[in-house]
Amino acid sequence: MKKIILIAAIILISMAPPKGHNPKNTRIQMTIAEKIERVYDMFETSFIQGRPESEKLILNKKWNIYFLLYDVKTPEEFDYKLLSWLSFYCADNHFKKNSAQCKWAWNRLNRWFRKEFTYTGLQVIYRRIGTGCNKDIGVEFIKSNLDMNKLIEEPERKE
Repeated sequence: MKKIILIAAIILISMAPPKGHNPKNTRIQMTIAEKIERVYDMFETSFIQGRPESEKLILNKKWNIYFLLYDVKTPEEFDYKLLSWLSFYCADNHFKKNSAQCKWAWNRLNRWFRKEFTYTGLQVIYRRIGTGCNKDIGVEFIKSNLDMNKLIEEPERKE
């Protein structure tokens, strides 16, 4: 009987929320590994290729849509890279709005971020953080829950 009580106590302790857990925080922080698993579910043909120092996450082999993983250190950086590289396929100077690549990327971005991006919004995203530029701004944009105001450039000050 003592063994059963001890096992029950261990189970209850292991189920307790971690220190600093805020039950009011509804946004669940996923690890990079969990995000990759989610990519496998959402991007049907995705896979990882290469050695650790040059690993690529291939999202669509047919259209050569991928990004490098070796420099991704946080879940926010992962989301930034996904948004940064997929926004290229919705950029008006690369693909038409009705192209298969744009529709595919646009749909995946909306599903991934659980947000309905407008075509114009994706143009702003691409111009500010597309194809890996402005990483600091991009990560801040992700951390702000995709607040488009984070991407609007401040006008230059005249002195």
